[in-house]
Amino acid sequence: MNMKTIFTKQTALMGFIFLTILSLGAQSYAYLSVNETAELLPEGYFRFGIAPQLKLSDDAYISGDAGLNVGAYFDFFIVDDLNGRFELGGGKTDFWAQASAKWVPFPDVDRQPAMGVRGAFIYARNQYNDNVNGYNATIDSDFYDFQIAPIISKLADTRYGKMIPFVSLPITLVNRKNKSYTATQFAVGAEWFSHEKYHIGAEFDLNLSNSFSAISTFISFPFDSSIGYKR
Repeated sequence: MNMKTIFTKQTALMGFIFLTILSLGAQSYAYLSVNETAELLPEGYFRFGIAPQLKLSDDAYISGDAGLNVGAYFDFFIVDDLNGRFELGGGKTDFWAQASAKWVPFPDVDRQPAMGVRGAFIYARNQYNDNVNGYNATIDSDFYDFQIAPIISKLADTRYGKMIPFVSLPITLVNRKNKSYTATQFAVGAEWFSHEKYHIGAEFDLNLSNSFSAISTFISFPFDSSIGYKR
């Protein structure tokens, strides 16, 4: 099955532009970091990674204080142009689990950057501050989030090896008890391929409105299904 038979490049580009414009006006939440480029794993390959994340400022909705989160993820090939990811994490955000699919109809070719979009479902368990009967209260709650994240990246050769800078604008519908709202963040980062046994990346998530900023790092270990861990 090839996703190009379902969506043409023209409709994909229109959707990509629409989502980018739509994302310019809302809030952002740091545990929703992207931590991946628009590159795809080929068939037969997969990878495991770890992503520590530092909240740099406070917020009123999710736990309220700066702090550290750590996530672990697993990437895998699904069909042509489509990869999947499972992720678990916790820390300042008590717990979250994510399942996502990344579709990249525009590969990195010549001067054209790779352009794709990631759709994700995220469940999180955490505390938030709210006003209850006139008093400020800390409430435990479940969050059910649906995210669309346009991603653009481009391979570059540097003196330190190959690097893939990327930008993304995640748009997330956050659902918690008695309240739903749209959250966005601007993410910019890069992944380095200076070592064949592992890849290292970093991401900065910028507070756009009523939120906080964060810094993430991530390290990925590639595998080949026929030989196991790449050496």
